[in-house]
Amino acid sequence: MQSTPEQKADNTPKWDYTTRGQTLAIGAGVVGLNVLVIIVVILDRTIPAVHALITGKPI
Repeated sequence: MQSTPEQKADNTPKWDYTTRGQTLAIGAGVVGLNVLVIIVVILDRTIPAVHALITGKPI
């Protein structure tokens, strides 16, 4: 079954308010926060003082 141009137009979003720059900024923010979480977890597991600061209890 072939799709007509009218059917293809119905599948596209009517409004797209995001620009390429906004998409890049959101993606960079997500990656940056993930890296921050990874660093905090590594520090929490390896340095007792950081673990005590985060949880309030010694290891």
